[in-house]
Amino acid sequence: MTHSDSQPGSKYSVETANGPIGQRVAALQREAGKCKGAELPAAVACLQEAAELMRQHPSSYSLSQWLSLPLVLQQVGRFEEAIEEFHRLLDEVEERVKNEAPRQIPTIRQKFVHLNYFQIYDQMSLACKRQELVNQAQQYALLASQHYQVFLDLSVESYYYKSTHERPDVTDN
Repeated sequence: MTHSDSQPGSKYSVETANGPIGQRVAALQREAGKCKGAELPAAVACLQEAAELMRQHPSSYSLSQWLSLPLVLQQVGRFEEAIEEFHRLLDEVEERVKNEAPRQIPTIRQKFVHLNYFQIYDQMSLACKRQELVNQAQQYALLASQHYQVFLDLSVESYYYKSTHERPDVTDN
């Protein structure tokens, strides 16, 4: 595999989520969802395979699909690996959003970038709380809050842009 093949979005295809790869990802995630208690290590294996397939064959996967792996890693006591996976997701946000919304104006894409950051940092904060790492949890909660505020600001900005650029100008006669 070449370096570009391992980058998110290098083989982007809208059809992937509904094709055989997308179906395999969905099946692996369903299987992981059935695992409870002592079977959670099997869930990790399913989710690791699903995450690798999603990275090799990107499409419009929901953020909850991406977050499944680090959340289960934390549940099975593999906290450091979970944090590494969260950071990997953070590193991939911009490329993933660019591939999922290629025709959106940059402001809209940035809005979704910050929404993704917010959601990831929020889950990182929760994972740290579960580990009783109060300071780290607070730091991630602050980052989540900051990204959420930027998301809100960009939402207002994009609404203003849409309202001033897409509505016909009505004048009195």
